[in-house]
Amino acid sequence: MKKIVYLLIFFSTVFTACDKADSGTTSKTTGTDGNTGQGGSLARFTTAMDHLYVVDDRKLYTYSLANSANPQLKGNIDVGFSIETIFSYKDKLFIGSGTAMYVYSLANPAQPTKLGQATHVRACDPVVANDSLAYVTVRSGSRCGGNVSALIVYDVKYVTQPIERNRVIMESPWGLGLNGNRLYVCNGNNGLNVYDITDPIRPVLKKQLSGNTFYDVIILDNMMIAMIEGGTAIFELKADDEITLAARITN
Repeated sequence: MKKIVYLLIFFSTVFTACDKADSGTTSKTTGTDGNTGQGGSLARFTTAMDHLYVVDDRKLYTYSLANSANPQLKGNIDVGFSIETIFSYKDKLFIGSGTAMYVYSLANPAQPTKLGQATHVRACDPVVANDSLAYVTVRSGSRCGGNVSALIVYDVKYVTQPIERNRVIMESPWGLGLNGNRLYVCNGNNGLNVYDITDPIRPVLKKQLSGNTFYDVIILDNMMIAMIEGGTAIFELKADDEITLAARITN
C-alpha cells in the first residue's frame, strides 16, 4: 500500500505541474540506463538514448544528458505549427500537432531527423505507438479547432509514409495508453474507454469506466495512474478488464 501511495504522490506532482488542457504529462521514455518506462501521452517532453527532447509550439529541442546534473542543449529544429505532444518509442519520436503527426529518427540521438508525417483534421493530438502502428486522438472544440473527435490508427511500418488505417469516432478523446492487447483512451467527462486491440487496426470497445473525467493515463504493469478532474488516481487492472480504484489524491 505504501508503494501505491508513493506512486500516487509522485505522479500527482508530475500531472499537476502541467496544464491538462494545453500541455500534458510525461511520455514513454527510454532512460539513460537504457530501460524503458511508460508515461502519459500528453507530454511536451520525453527522454531517450541519453537525451532529453522538448517541444514548444513550433520547435524540437535536444539536450544531452551525458551529465544529467547539467543538461547541454545540442540544437533545435523547426517541426511545424501548433506542436502539442511528443512520444518516444525505441529509436523514434512521434510528435503530434494541430494538423499532423510527425515521425523522427533517433539514429543520431543528438540530431533527430524527420522520416515522415501524416496530416489530418485540425485537433488536439496525443500519440502512442508500437513497432508498426501509431494511435492518435483528435478532439474538436475549444482551442483545438476542427469538428472531428476520434481515435485514429496509423500504419507506421513504413515510417516515411504513415497511412491512416482506421478511425473510431469518440465523444471527447484525450490521452491514451497501451498495455499488451489493450488500449486505454481517456474520453473526458465520458469516462475511460478500454479497447481490445488483438486486431490492432480494428479496436473493439470492451469496457467503459464512468464516474470520473479522464484526461491522461500512465500504465505500469497491473496499475493505471490516471489524471482525472480534481486530481490523480491509481487503479488496479485485473483479469477480465476489471478496473478497481486503489487510491486517490486531490489537487
